[in-house]
Amino acid sequence: MGNQKSLSTKDALKLAKKAEESGDKEKAQKYFEAILIKYPDNENAVTGIKRLNPNSLFRSDIDELKELFKESKFWEVEVKCKTYLERYPEVQELYSLLGLVMGIKGAHSEALAHFKKAAEITPLNVSVQFNLGNAFKFTGDNKLALQSFMQAINIDPKYVPALSNAGLILMTEENYDSALELFTAAAHLMPDSVEVLCNVARALKEKGEYDIALHHYHKAIELDATNAQVFLDMAMCEKLNNNPEEAKNIYQLITTEDPLNPDAHNSFGNFLKETGETDDAISHYERAIELEPNNPAPVNNLGILYRDDGQVEKAEEVFELARKKFRKAKKNH
Repeated sequence: MGNQKSLSTKDALKLAKKAEESGDKEKAQKYFEAILIKYPDNENAVTGIKRLNPNSLFRSDIDELKELFKESKFWEVEVKCKTYLERYPEVQELYSLLGLVMGIKGAHSEALAHFKKAAEITPLNVSVQFNLGNAFKFTGDNKLALQSFMQAINIDPKYVPALSNAGLILMTEENYDSALELFTAAAHLMPDSVEVLCNVARALKEKGEYDIALHHYHKAIELDATNAQVFLDMAMCEKLNNNPEEAKNIYQLITTEDPLNPDAHNSFGNFLKETGETDDAISHYERAIELEPNNPAPVNNLGILYRDDGQVEKAEEVFELARKKFRKAKKNH
């Protein structure tokens, strides 16, 4: 190998093959490795090293699994990961990929077990902690989910997904100040993200800082004027900010521009009910029910309207329908 630098890749491969055929695996390995130092993607050298080490797991094997995952070939990923884990039980990527596949399948408890193992192996990997947090969240343990997300943030303070998910958990705990702090940090890192801007706006809205919240909603709409949920949130914010006419204008705009959106009709119905425009509220509730027949929410809202309007028998009929839809939705879920 003294004249290794002067060898061409072709010559080095020939020498490696010759060494391999003569049984000198160590020498063949050195030639293949020398090629890969200069040309890391040389398939002949990669194949040669794999051939010399049939019982080893290589980075290319992990890359292949990730590619299969990207192609949504989840069954193949699951089978290969489980097979590899029988021989290589300390490879974090195998547990992580298997956890992701289990999560997609809805087997969240099994996914959690895999992510826990991945975190034991590489506790300072930001993606591992983030995945673990999501698994805890899916299994209903928000406390441990928040711990994992915060651990991910400690590892990488600029990891926006962890900042966002931790903030969302804090929102459910009504810890709006802490949530806003995390959302604001995310917004500094991703100022053009509609989702991040809306998270900031929602936290501000919950804190009663409506004017600043509206400013963020407007910025989000400048980036994407097709997101109906942003308009719905902004309409609610306008209402809370004592601007009912502006809120009504926004609801009218959404239901006109996006007439097949059941959430928009249901939300507008709620608004109209509160402003005493009963007939129009009924019309929008009925449209929401027509668009999404299995959703119990607009049916229940319609029942409340009838009850509050003194139409008790009609209200009970609607409530019974809502209960049936709720049971059906729960069963399907």
